[in-house]
Amino acid sequence: MVSLAEQITLTSSGLPLPDGVSQEIFDLSRNIKRSEMAADILKRLEPVLRDYRTDRNIAVACGLLLEKTGTERDMRSLWDQLQGRYPEDGLALRMLMRWYRRDGRVADGVDHIARLYPDCWRTLSQARIALPGLAELKAWDELDQLWATLSVLHPQDRSLRMDYIKALLEQSRYIDAAAVAKGVYARERMGRASQEMLATVEHKAGMMAKYNLSHSATVINEIFARSPSPRQMACAPKIVFFSGQLGTGGAERQMTRIACAFKERSTKANSPSPEVWVKHTNPATGADFYRPMMAEAGVPVRVLAEERQIQTAELGGISAELAELIDLLAPDVHRHTCQLLGHFRAHQTDVAYLWQDGGIVQSAIAAVLAGVPRIVTSFRGLPPNLRPTFYRDELPVLYSALARMPHVTLTANSQRAAAAYEDWLDLAPGTVQVIPNAVNVMTSDGDATDTALWSDILSQTETCIKTVLGVFRFDSNKRPLQWVETAARYLARHDDTRFVMLGDGALLPETRALIDELGLSHRIFAVGIRSNVGFYMHRADLLMHLAQMEGLPNVLIESQLVGTPVLATPAGGTDEVVEHGLTGIILSDADAIPEQELDTALATLLADPEQLARLGATAMAHSVDRFSVETILNRTTDLFNTIETIEQAY
Repeated sequence: MVSLAEQITLTSSGLPLPDGVSQEIFDLSRNIKRSEMAADILKRLEPVLRDYRTDRNIAVACGLLLEKTGTERDMRSLWDQLQGRYPEDGLALRMLMRWYRRDGRVADGVDHIARLYPDCWRTLSQARIALPGLAELKAWDELDQLWATLSVLHPQDRSLRMDYIKALLEQSRYIDAAAVAKGVYARERMGRASQEMLATVEHKAGMMAKYNLSHSATVINEIFARSPSPRQMACAPKIVFFSGQLGTGGAERQMTRIACAFKERSTKANSPSPEVWVKHTNPATGADFYRPMMAEAGVPVRVLAEERQIQTAELGGISAELAELIDLLAPDVHRHTCQLLGHFRAHQTDVAYLWQDGGIVQSAIAAVLAGVPRIVTSFRGLPPNLRPTFYRDELPVLYSALARMPHVTLTANSQRAAAAYEDWLDLAPGTVQVIPNAVNVMTSDGDATDTALWSDILSQTETCIKTVLGVFRFDSNKRPLQWVETAARYLARHDDTRFVMLGDGALLPETRALIDELGLSHRIFAVGIRSNVGFYMHRADLLMHLAQMEGLPNVLIESQLVGTPVLATPAGGTDEVVEHGLTGIILSDADAIPEQELDTALATLLADPEQLARLGATAMAHSVDRFSVETILNRTTDLFNTIETIEQAY
């Protein structure tokens, strides 16, 4: 794919394409849905890219087809190059902004648009590119500010007005959208889709007025006020885990581990198998990483993206009033609520174990409406008010409502996270219960690729006697660039240590480039995702973790369980895992890395093998019982079974 991306952006010579061909290919790329079809068309386009001149339509079409194959590799840089080459192409900008948003770099995206389109507030041509770009970025405040000016300077521009209405509709701001829609002129000459969108906006604004709702998020309270009482819990309860996907993250690993443990226990007890339901499992983005483990354990997995969408009218068993309210939910919440309501009913789910903010907002309403007798949420990290990228207006409304329901229990994986959610939602201390992560002791086994990789690292570092390991996702929160810079400062004074980084993410290419720029590719190794992390942990002397924000970091528990001490920032629940001075060293600050303190701690630890051994042995002894799968499984089972007092409350 890399060579194809290079052809897309660099081929400017060759024969011109026959008239109409590039437009035909572009139109085709817009309509393709299936990833395998996109890959097939790209294969067929290779000779075209080789022999003919690449124009804007062909370049952007190939970018879209690459996106539709589901690949993540090089897409950020590809769209950056295409947008730079074709700054007048609004689609290229929107696709670039989509990656900025996915990477949590909204502020950088806003700066990018402001730099390239400085006159977008008054120049119509720039405005028509910048406004949809801000909408793709979900930079809603900046979008509102831009529209406030454009609506005065260009009140008759219908395309701008319609783009802004789409953005308001995406935010479920139906009343605002209806007000803007009043200014759309000559509606009768618009296309059918545009007329239907305006009709939808006005209908939903009317429903908001009917139920006296000021914001669509508050519809959740109206829905819950009309929801049925929970059903009776079955003697042998049916358990469903729900989350967004099965990727490589710590939450997905944790959910997989607990689901598989429940499966093993249910088999022995001859009780119903737990099921795992997720929104999607796209292989190209690694969202199916834990699906094979589920299959091996015999845990059924249901993927909503593989099933057809359900409309509100198909649900049955709900009043017309409740149907109207469900239709006011945000589009993604509405879609999954309708799907899951039918599934929870048909499955006769007794326990809905809902994971992560994104998964909870998609599933909790359906679980309540289906009368699921036991609902447990699992927060994995700090609340969205402290992580603006994950914030959405529905969350505080939803969580406050759930906290008032006696058959619902809110949980977090660390005391730090639990207290932060309670502070945010103004809940009494102890409302959010703590269920720590369950962690298996990782073996030192690896496969042939691990052995070969490690042999290569050793051959390049023959003079090194110590290994520092990092295991994390390569994003701005985990700070891989600062990790490399820390290693570089140490290596400037000592040449006895190798640094090995495991993981993938948006910043992996930039991290590797920094290593090369520093001339340290023979001492610092960013090797990508490895399945057998224990192979490397058992061979490390120290694990260094420099995250800014965390929940209860699995990797720190896993490291301590194999006797590898930790040097870490005090992010999230780190101090609930690492005992400072006994099992590792915790720095004084997570928001800003205290470099001098970090450098001193790293040098001191690596200079004292006896201290490292002592910290590692204590870490292993203190971690085994606290975080074992059996311990956490028993606590979770007890939580599921606390139904007697709940039933009495009704």
